[in-house]
Amino acid sequence: MREEDRGTEARLVRVLYLIVDLTVGGAEDHLLSLARNIDRTRFLPFVCCIGRKGPIGEEIESAGVRVEELGKLRKGGFDREIVHRIRALIRRERIDLVHAHMYHANLYGRLAAFREGVPAVISVHNTYVRPKILRRVLNGWLARRTPFVLAGSEAIRDDIVRFDRVPPGKIRVVPYGVDVEKFNSALSRDEARERLGLPADRFLVGTVGRLEEQKGQKYLIEAVGRLRRERKEMTLAIVGSGREEDRLRDQATREGIGDAVLFLGTRRDLPELFRAMDVFAFPSLWEGFPIALLSAMAAGLPVIVTPVGGVPEVVKDGINGRIVPAGDPFALAEAIRKVQEDPAGASGLGKAAAATIRDRYSHRTTARRIMEIYEQVLGPDAGKGSRPTRGEGEGS
Repeated sequence: MREEDRGTEARLVRVLYLIVDLTVGGAEDHLLSLARNIDRTRFLPFVCCIGRKGPIGEEIESAGVRVEELGKLRKGGFDREIVHRIRALIRRERIDLVHAHMYHANLYGRLAAFREGVPAVISVHNTYVRPKILRRVLNGWLARRTPFVLAGSEAIRDDIVRFDRVPPGKIRVVPYGVDVEKFNSALSRDEARERLGLPADRFLVGTVGRLEEQKGQKYLIEAVGRLRRERKEMTLAIVGSGREEDRLRDQATREGIGDAVLFLGTRRDLPELFRAMDVFAFPSLWEGFPIALLSAMAAGLPVIVTPVGGVPEVVKDGINGRIVPAGDPFALAEAIRKVQEDPAGASGLGKAAAATIRDRYSHRTTARRIMEIYEQVLGPDAGKGSRPTRGEGEGS
């Protein structure tokens, strides 16, 4: 490295992003977007996952950001070694700020940062469905030394205040952002259908999410089963993997629609899959602020959602989507029927959905807001050349 490059790097704010794993998921995609869009003339990002880096970790590395995996968190109970490993990483990389994501990373990351005298902010990505007493106590205690807690939605913010007793003034609501341009797929609808082996005239309902109780796919399968029995020709594409897959497959068979449900597994070609869909259904029972939904809206799909977590902050019923009660397959079936029978209305909802994401939930807007929070923690001149490097002007 040239001497001038070393000098430039020394003036950058070195940010450690800490997360549990980098498998495919909303929080992981959010971190990938942040790594890609943070201002590299001011900030030097470094990513560490407590477990394994997975496919998202590989994409982060492709974006020119180093990723280190600890290979830990495979057993129950508190693991002191994780704190020691993170502390060593902070010292070795001369980290100026830790930004942790999700509970275990938020816990271990803050403990390590505090011991090293480095500020830490955290991101909370989900509402508290079953809040555990110990986690509430720890979160409240750690929040006393945490400059800011970032919440993905107003609903998440409310839970942090209610359950963790974090002062509202410490919480900043920063919704996820998505790369709008990414979802302008070059494929035609027919080409996208052909890749899935579907005829051009088949109505396709799609959903994306982990196959877990939270995501409510069982209600979607029941809804599509009802419509198929009414001789509504349609196929359901379920994108994602998880513990509920076998149960969902069995349910589809019992509903008599086993041949009409495509289990596509975890996929990274969402723009092409969205191009093939006629409607995106998101029947979650609880949520934080779902990137899969934002992505479908960015692709211009009409969406059918449930009013959980941060979803109603994005989707307005009859304006840019349809809202149905959570856990209600009958209402879900009726909403799908209306989209199928009114293609002009569905197109209008899709266009309004895309406009919502373009205007309010851009990935660049999210990155800018997070960098502004870093400035509040470190000072307005952070990364602008006036900050002393570690060991210069500091008592070290």
